Amino acid sequence: MSISKRPSHSGKLPSSHVSWRAFRLLLKAATMSIAMLSGSALADFCESDIALIDSNFSGGNLGVCEFTTPTSVSFTITPEDAPPINPSAWYSFRLSPKKNEALQLSLTFVDGHARYWPKVSTDGTTWQRLDDSQVSISEDRSILTITLERRSDPLFISAQELLVNDDYEQWMRSLAAHPEVGSRTLGRSIQGRPIQALITEQKPEVVYLFGRQHPPEITGGLAMQSFVDELFGDSDLANEFRARFMLVLVPLINPDGVDAGHWRHNMGGRDLNRDWGPFTQPEIQSIKRLIDEIDEAGIAPKLMLDFHSTQRSRFYTQMPEDFDEEIDFARDWLDRARLRMSDFDFLYDPRKPSGQENTKNYFYSTYHIPAITYEIGDEVDRGDISRTSPIFAQEMMRVMLKRE
Repeated sequence: MSISKRPSHSGKLPSSHVSWRAFRLLLKAATMSIAMLSGSALADFCESDIALIDSNFSGGNLGVCEFTTPTSVSFTITPEDAPPINPSAWYSFRLSPKKNEALQLSLTFVDGHARYWPKVSTDGTTWQRLDDSQVSISEDRSILTITLERRSDPLFISAQELLVNDDYEQWMRSLAAHPEVGSRTLGRSIQGRPIQALITEQKPEVVYLFGRQHPPEITGGLAMQSFVDELFGDSDLANEFRARFMLVLVPLINPDGVDAGHWRHNMGGRDLNRDWGPFTQPEIQSIKRLIDEIDEAGIAPKLMLDFHSTQRSRFYTQMPEDFDEEIDFARDWLDRARLRMSDFDFLYDPRKPSGQENTKNYFYSTYHIPAITYEIGDEVDRGDISRTSPIFAQEMMRVMLKRE
């Protein structure tokens, strides 16, 4: 199946987006003019005689930071664009001590709140939740304070663990080694990063899986990886499923936002999960071209899953009465999964169709198929994600194979 070339993109941004970016640039200029004196900076680093703090890595974002005393650091965390924007306040930075001193970090969130409990890592790869005794959050959740003990080695501090473009590239490369899988570059993001798809052999029916439209939603990304790994396993169930259904996976839809440590948007100032209809952004346009080609080949969509994160695990589905089928696919799937993991908390959350231009509504309104937003809670134990995602995948395959 051929992929057409990416159409040219003007790079023009909405006026509100430009004005907000202009404000941030002015803030940066004003801040940098006194950085040598105050130890503060926007976007990259701040330092004192005690420590260097930087965000110079993929996924890094520290907003404005300033050493207010030799051992106290103030951060102002702002979204990439002016509100309205989802208040998923992301931060990720690296602390490199110069002296063995305890530090207090105070993060103030503008147009957001302390949604995520901080995670720490010494190498940027292995993460753990920061101990409760080291974290306090203001009553209105606008300020998060972290107390760090004396240390001599660098420490990454992040809203969530990092799951960035290089991680996806490595994972997708391993999947592409499967004999049934092909890797395609569908197009390019605004900053020129590839929008990669994994596509299995052509069949009369296709299942779509999407991920990371929203950069901070790490648990959805982790769930998708474990879920997909099960689909490509060598079990009789997985082999039978792939023998019937073509699979199309686009696991990293917003690579620019992930790299920049955005709260929500791509570099066009757009929530990509509100662009399924307008198709104004190159990331979504590239996927739409592939979908159109699959439609033109006469391949019938049968299911769409879009992986995300939220405060509590839930599955946003259509209403049972939205389908003519006797058995509600979503309820059947989730009930079967719940029987196998009764200790895992999640909600079956059917919703009436709305005018919101998201993936779920687009696939349901266009194809009248189950189109489900698969949400995993922000603070769900990562071991539970690894344990339960394969079960969700297995029961999805079983229910899909029963359908005509």
